[in-house]
Amino acid sequence: MNRSTKKNELFETSHLIVLISYTIMGVILILESLLMGWEKWVLVLILFSTVLSWVLHIGNIASKYQRMWLYSIFMMCSFFFYGIHPTSTFDLAIVMAAIMTIYTITSVKAFITMCQITYFITMAYALTVMILTEETFDSLVISRTIMHFIMIIMIGQLCRTIINKWGLVLEKSDDEIEELTDATERLNDFLANVSHELRTPVNAIVGLSGVCYEKEENDEIKKDIASIKEAGKRVADQVSDILDYSEIDRDKLVRNDEDYILSSVIHDIVSEINTFKSDSVELIIDIDPTIPLIMNTDVTKLKKIIKLLIINGLKFTLEGCVYVRITTVKEEYGVNLSIDVIDTGKGMTNEEMERAFEKFYQGDSGRSRIGGGLGLGLGIVSGFVSVLGGFLTIDSKEGSGTKVHVSIPQKVIDESYCMSVNEKDKKCIGGFLHFDKYEHPVVREYYNVMVRNIVNGLGVQMHRVENAENLERMLESVNLTHLFVAQEEYKSATELLEKAAEKVVIVVVCNRGFKLAPGSRCKKLEKPFYCFPVVNYLNMDASDRSRGTGRLMCHNVRALVVDDEPMNLTVAKSFFKRYGMVVSTAESGFESIEMCEANDYDIIFMDHMMSGMDGVEAMKRIRSLHQKNDIVIPIVALTANAMSSAKQMFLSEGFDGFVSKPVDKEELERVLKSVLPKRFISYEYDDELTNNVTVDGKNNAFSNIRAFVEDVKESTKELVDRFALLREYGVDVDKGLNYCQDDEEFYLSLIKQYFDESFEKMEIIKKAYEENDLENYEIYVHALKSTSKMIGEMKLSDKAKELEVAAKNKDRDFIVKNHQSCMDDYARFVKTIAALLGEEITGERCEKPDKNGDILEFDPVGQDDEILEFAPINEEN
Repeated sequence: MNRSTKKNELFETSHLIVLISYTIMGVILILESLLMGWEKWVLVLILFSTVLSWVLHIGNIASKYQRMWLYSIFMMCSFFFYGIHPTSTFDLAIVMAAIMTIYTITSVKAFITMCQITYFITMAYALTVMILTEETFDSLVISRTIMHFIMIIMIGQLCRTIINKWGLVLEKSDDEIEELTDATERLNDFLANVSHELRTPVNAIVGLSGVCYEKEENDEIKKDIASIKEAGKRVADQVSDILDYSEIDRDKLVRNDEDYILSSVIHDIVSEINTFKSDSVELIIDIDPTIPLIMNTDVTKLKKIIKLLIINGLKFTLEGCVYVRITTVKEEYGVNLSIDVIDTGKGMTNEEMERAFEKFYQGDSGRSRIGGGLGLGLGIVSGFVSVLGGFLTIDSKEGSGTKVHVSIPQKVIDESYCMSVNEKDKKCIGGFLHFDKYEHPVVREYYNVMVRNIVNGLGVQMHRVENAENLERMLESVNLTHLFVAQEEYKSATELLEKAAEKVVIVVVCNRGFKLAPGSRCKKLEKPFYCFPVVNYLNMDASDRSRGTGRLMCHNVRALVVDDEPMNLTVAKSFFKRYGMVVSTAESGFESIEMCEANDYDIIFMDHMMSGMDGVEAMKRIRSLHQKNDIVIPIVALTANAMSSAKQMFLSEGFDGFVSKPVDKEELERVLKSVLPKRFISYEYDDELTNNVTVDGKNNAFSNIRAFVEDVKESTKELVDRFALLREYGVDVDKGLNYCQDDEEFYLSLIKQYFDESFEKMEIIKKAYEENDLENYEIYVHALKSTSKMIGEMKLSDKAKELEVAAKNKDRDFIVKNHQSCMDDYARFVKTIAALLGEEITGERCEKPDKNGDILEFDPVGQDDEILEFAPINEEN
């Protein structure tokens, strides 16, 4: 906000004050005139001018400055009328001093001057009348007159000084605000840039750890890999939080509304928050079964709102529960989705409630803090709720927990209920649920409320017992179809329940990791205990085949992944192969078009930022190519750009779906189910996977993996020693191995890939440099930065990053000064890799043809030359 803007706001405020002051002055002057018997016709003019002023103000007629001058002229005229009467002569100075004080708030010095001139004219007229009427001018009259003149002059000067000082304050505050705004923008840009930089390595961690988890058979190692994956996902979530808050802070948040089903949203949230929940805290999710089946809003933001509120409650609740109640209220435009999250945690003080939405604020930011996180949760929730057109309230008391209420408008697409029970008249439900075992009374209350809401909402009946003896009686006397049992109750009557499971669908509500008895026919429902999985089980017959959780598969789906970064292609290829896809890769938009001309694909995953041709242009050309042949292929944007506006941009450009890096499994599967034809989607279950890999009583898949691991270990025994050459050069080998999940074979393959690509990269960087093509130069050194960092060559990566920033800022002088130094380091490093790989690959001279058919030659094991020279030679030589 600049100085003129602030002055305008101040002027608008003073505008009304002056008008009210004139109105009050007019009323007082009319009353005094009636009492003193002054001229009556003037009173009509005063009344008319007052009414006219208010008409102009209310009707907003003329500009504010024009109206202000008109009010001021009316006021000065009224002052003159007041001052021409002898009884008022020596009151003029006091009245005018008050008027000048009022005009000071306008910050317009001309009004002060006008007031002084009006006073001097009025006083001169009054003195002239006194002289003409031959009144006595004693020393008191003279001294009072002189003092009044001096007082008006001094007050006028004081008012001007106040206006000047106020102007300086505004100017200084403008500078400070500008500095703070600039610092905030730079901080937001920095956070956004850092977040984008983190997404690629985080994508590698999450993706490769998932691949390793699928391959590993050792339970302890799998547990460690799972921890790595969870840590990676947590970092990914924090990166996402930074980006979200950055958009909110810069007012660049964009809605991406779409149809959704609440059950899918809640399922994803439950899967993601399991790692935040401890067994000592109960998470109770109570959902009204009559909520509409399909609604429309920005489901990504809605999902994050609910998730962050639940996580926030879990973080600050050491005992008791977090209760989530979701209902709807019908409105003309659809419904209001009402979300209440209540916890039994430590609560909030008044100060904490006032600061809850501040950036990075955490109520327990000291050393004894309970929860982790960045302190952005409630700020993001508030921003998302606002952009979705809803409202949020917090009610909390220190030591008594917190209640957060959110209401968000939703369009209703399908008014049918979000859950229903098939043939409910034929269902007979039992519950072996002893909620009194919970010490916290609120937990007991909320569990009872939730069960009652499920039963009433679904229109079914439930027979509940609380001990094994009553359970046995109920099984004998009631023909149950379904029985829900708590974990502790299952342990107290395992034999009885397992026997009953032959005829009854028995569902054990348990904590994560709980194991049923060997050969159990019962089914597990991991907490939280809520209505959507309950309905799934109620729609299941006892005769249904017992299965594990279905795993989405896309067998033989031909997928093309397009990315100009080889590391991303490696991760994506491994990731998509887990779904049974046949994966092909392209390293540029041009190559993807050529591959689409020569081959048929069922789905294409396209990166955005690529040299030569970006993903949007490549997508449009592929669309044009397929339209000629009447072929429709889903193309999904797969990019590290996770800003909320990015998704809308990609979809509006013509992409069928959007998945951000690092790839979230649930989000990817949601997109796959959305864009792929149903014939490509299938599910595999745990028992099928197990049965399909058994050969001669052994697990063939695990045997193959074991053999593969042993082969890798055997083949890399000698390679470990050769990494010492890289260490001597200064490469952070451990960091490179860390990118590869300590897989030395994978690390070596990346080094080979880096070496093979180096010749072409040197050539294109040199060409872009010589042609002053800063746009492509930025892209090429960005690739050098990323690939060097992946294998641990941090010095070269940092130099390339500096050049990338310089190219982005069009800083040609910096590039000229530092380009050759970076290329010399690049050449030295490639020569070191050649020394490492020369004997391993061929043991001979390494040759690489350039685009002209010439050979780029160098001695891979020579150590004499400091800088690797690439010289074209003829094949005859």
